[in-house]
Amino acid sequence: MAESHEKIILEIGFGNGENTSFLAAKNPNALIIASEVYLSGIGSLLNSIAQNSLNNIKIYDDDVRELILNLPKNIFDEVYIICPDPWPKARHHKRRLIKHDFLKILAKVLKKDGTVYISTDWENYAESIEEEIANTKEHFSFQQISNDGMFITRFQQRAINEGRSIHTFLLKVLKK
Repeated sequence: MAESHEKIILEIGFGNGENTSFLAAKNPNALIIASEVYLSGIGSLLNSIAQNSLNNIKIYDDDVRELILNLPKNIFDEVYIICPDPWPKARHHKRRLIKHDFLKILAKVLKKDGTVYISTDWENYAESIEEEIANTKEHFSFQQISNDGMFITRFQQRAINEGRSIHTFLLKVLKK
């Protein structure tokens, strides 16, 4: 199945599917794997798929870590993680998705020159993400980038309207 697609994109935690639909429409020859556990978000994406006649999205509705642990190496060209749950209370920081171990297994499923886009509107999560990425320098090069030209979800727009900045990181996998 994957051989007939120009590239394979994974979106982790797609929310209500706005960015997923955008990616599918922008990349009609790509396969979009969209991962989300919340039924309301899945319902929103299914509605968008039907309304926009999108036929290049597959939905995964379980823990994405299970998916990527069971996939072959070097499968994804791009990964998007838009505003993962910040778990703002310090005692819950261990639940945050963006950790060294997760990034390490993510690197294995990325193709050579594969990219990961991570964004958050929480300042302290942005600092934590930067630290975790820095701890994976054997797997990724990274830079903080502008959101110019990127799709802004309704959730991100709300954060901007409330005066919070969107911190976006671009990771590029290092493979020989």
